[in-house]
Amino acid sequence: MNTAQPLKPLYTRIIDALNVLVLLGALAIVASLSYDILTIGRYRPESPLMLDIQLVVCTIFILDFLVRWIISPHKGRFVARNFMLLLFSIPYLNILHYSQIEVSHQVHYLLGFVPLLRGGYGLVMITRWFTRRSATSLMVSYLSILVAVTYFISLIFFVVERGVNPGVKDYWDALWWACMDMTTVGCDIVAVTPIGKIISFILAAAGIMMLPIFTVYITDRIAHSRNGNDKNATSESASDAGAKTSE
Repeated sequence: MNTAQPLKPLYTRIIDALNVLVLLGALAIVASLSYDILTIGRYRPESPLMLDIQLVVCTIFILDFLVRWIISPHKGRFVARNFMLLLFSIPYLNILHYSQIEVSHQVHYLLGFVPLLRGGYGLVMITRWFTRRSATSLMVSYLSILVAVTYFISLIFFVVERGVNPGVKDYWDALWWACMDMTTVGCDIVAVTPIGKIISFILAAAGIMMLPIFTVYITDRIAHSRNGNDKNATSESASDAGAKTSE
């Protein structure tokens, strides 16, 4: 009984430290992806720097997964709920690079998107961390998610459409497309690759679901302001009536 009590603070400290490491790893992934795409103009999943960053980050992700699995009282349920995270934590490209395993071009092409998906997960984590650590409203949380989703999908769109889509000459064309697609206004740039068409639908659907939140928020603020003004007017009328009665 007594030996179990000191373990709780220890587990808490370990989880807090892993949370910080995972957040830093997510920032490193997003920063490295953004650097490649914004400065070099192309995505290099097998560059030495990218492979090193992915290996370190994947090691942190796997360590975090194992510690949480050990602590969890329902290990099977924990694995089922976090199975996708486990798949994202495996450094597939590093394994292929160091083991010299030959795979088909299609498989290698698909594995090249895993770091992008890992970067998307990192953006979600960063957004959740900032909206949880500060006293932000639901409106700010949704706005942060909206910006993160738009940025992440613009990166993917640039990677898959560059070189095959005449409308995508640089990243800023992809960002313009993503902003217009998110607002469901539409754009003169049209996806030509299968992946580009899929994420076009996903981004437009996200915009349809998330943008009405702005309308709901503004309506709620106006209603709240009116209720506050009505209450103030009622209290002032009651005060005036009481003053007249006392006179």
